[in-house]
Amino acid sequence: MIIICATGTVATVSRELDWLVNPMLRVDQQNLPIAWAQMEREFRLAYPDGDLRYIEAPLYGNFAAIGLMYNDQKLMRRVFFDPYNGEVIGDLPWYASVQRFMRDLHRFLLVPFNVALYFVSGFGFLLLVSLITGLVVYRKWWRGFFRLRIDKGKRILFGDVHRLMGVWSIWFLIVIGVTGAWYFVERAGNDLNRAFVFSNSKIDAEASSDLPRNFIALSRALELAKSEIPDLEVKLVIFPNAGKGPVTPFRIEGQVDTIMVRHRANQVLVNPLNGRVIEVWDSRTSPLSKRLFETADPLHFGDFGGLASKLVYFFFGLLTVAMSITGLWMWQRRNTRLQNKGLPYATMGVMRFVSIGIVTTALISGMIAIYIVTFRGV
Repeated sequence: MIIICATGTVATVSRELDWLVNPMLRVDQQNLPIAWAQMEREFRLAYPDGDLRYIEAPLYGNFAAIGLMYNDQKLMRRVFFDPYNGEVIGDLPWYASVQRFMRDLHRFLLVPFNVALYFVSGFGFLLLVSLITGLVVYRKWWRGFFRLRIDKGKRILFGDVHRLMGVWSIWFLIVIGVTGAWYFVERAGNDLNRAFVFSNSKIDAEASSDLPRNFIALSRALELAKSEIPDLEVKLVIFPNAGKGPVTPFRIEGQVDTIMVRHRANQVLVNPLNGRVIEVWDSRTSPLSKRLFETADPLHFGDFGGLASKLVYFFFGLLTVAMSITGLWMWQRRNTRLQNKGLPYATMGVMRFVSIGIVTTALISGMIAIYIVTFRGV
């Protein structure tokens, strides 16, 4: 729980940390539109053998746009663009990023197997159970919002600090617990019958891998997307598959005037071969159920209000880590006291070794996965 809460807390502001440590992410802010088509053209000139998978809009006006590419050695690389003139600033290995490393460590402990996603998201249920049992054990908990006894010894002080952080964090624990548990349900639904995945419309048989792939220009795909959703603020462009295998559509995602939805809630799929619009999703006309599904990410990550909401989440994330540590300390202190008196006391038992094994496995498998992605190719 400490590892998951700590990595999630850092991940909340990880993009901003990337900006601080990576000079290629810094650009001069200009009052100009994002040059999507120019970024693609500059990429083709800089990496003629590269396979560009997507370009993501800058997070803030002084941030670079970021793309994912596979270079001529099939290595995943992060490409940085000046979003105003399209210039390629440079590239780095995929995992040379605080944001990517922390997000993957938080999301699946860097263990490249589906079971790790279930394991981590399952802690959402555990967080909710911890909150409920804490409120049951802490009788009249509503009196604890301003209770902090600093003159009653270390045990009383730590107990009051733990409960003080807990009652002020009730709203946060509910949000993180519910959304974390929802990710478990969402993953299970997608694995069983793709219940929560947008239908990925197939491109006709004309998209055979044996035929030449003369794709329409990105500028044309963007025009088509804007014709379907005129006020779409494009945040992500996913390019069609340029290699062997089935042709995939342009996927253009973004935001409209709907609050708290992920980018994919507003998207247009465009056939890159004939320029036909395949599918359109607009969050303003989506069913309520799907609208709620797409709110999970903003609520869980706290990015719905820009840097201000992220800092609020970061602060309460630190409180959650502190609660885990103080709770563990109080549990251990109580058991030591009982042991010294010769009374029955609780131990982690086999779970101690299970926990150590999980963390060790995560570190080893994560380092292997990062090495393969960075140096061997996928």
